[in-house]
Formats: sequence, C-alpha cells, structure tokens
Amino acid sequence: MSKLIILAGLPGTGKTTLARRLSKELKYFYLRVDCIESPFLLRNAKAGQEGEGYEALINLAYENLNLGHNVIIDTVNPLHISRKMFNQLAERTKAETIQFELKIKDHILHKSRVENRKPDIDGLKVPSWQDVMQREYHEWDKNQDGENYEIWTDDSESAYIECLNIIG
Repeated sequence: MSKLIILAGLPGTGKTTLARRLSKELKYFYLRVDCIESPFLLRNAKAGQEGEGYEALINLAYENLNLGHNVIIDTVNPLHISRKMFNQLAERTKAETIQFELKIKDHILHKSRVENRKPDIDGLKVPSWQDVMQREYHEWDKNQDGENYEIWTDDSESAYIECLNIIG
C-alpha cells in the first residue's frame, strides 16, 4: 500500500524544508503546489489562482500513488474544502495517509522566518508577515478534515525526527 504524507500549515512553518528532507531520506515523491502555481503567476495568468494548482497537485499525486509510489505533499492546505480533496484522494487510491499540520509556538521566530524567506522558484511571490497573518486558514477539525498530527517546528531537527517516527 502506498503512503500519502501531507504537510500543511501557514507559510514560514517549515513545510518545504521538512518535506524536502523527508522526501530525500525516505525516497518519496515530493510534490509542492508552489511549483505548479508559480509559472502561471510569473506570466500574470489567472489560471492557477482559483484552486487549479491544488487540482493539478492531486492529479499528480493520484498517478504516482496508483503506480505504487509513496508521495509527500507540501502545501498550506488552509481550507476544509482543500483538506477534503486530499482525503478523497486517499480514499480513491487506498493510500495510507498521514497528515501533519506544522505550527510554531514562537511568533517572533515565525515572523523572522517569513520576513527572511527568499523565493526559490521563478515566479514565486513570497508572502509578507501581514499576508500570513491575514490569510484565511481554518482551524483543523478532525471530523471534517481527518486525523492529523500537530508538529511544532520551532526546533526543526526535533520536528524532523518526530515526523520520521510517526511515518515509521
């Protein structure tokens, strides 16, 4: 059975850093919504800004899971509707799914990570701290969104080890 690992959380919580590290260590396919959406944003296209990026990400994950590959997804996943899409993907593919919601207790550290972040993809617009604080982000509801693990990423190494232990 394939595994589907989903890393969710506000920008600056360490999703990309953690997802890349886990992917490299575990040899899982790594899919990041920013890689799908940024080419559209680079060309000022409307496509990719209304959820199409999530739909494309799910299609890529679906193909890889059906091929028997394990997949790590890196996305903010802020809304109940987006989380539902990933849960439906897991049901369709019968993948063992682990959802991590990354958080930071230290708001000064979080703000520093956001403000010092540099774009690593052409076309990627790095959000400001104000953008992050004003972003719509639904509190996780296990009844709607499925089970998840809250991972505190103030200490990146501890978060990495905790995720590895949960994944098994």
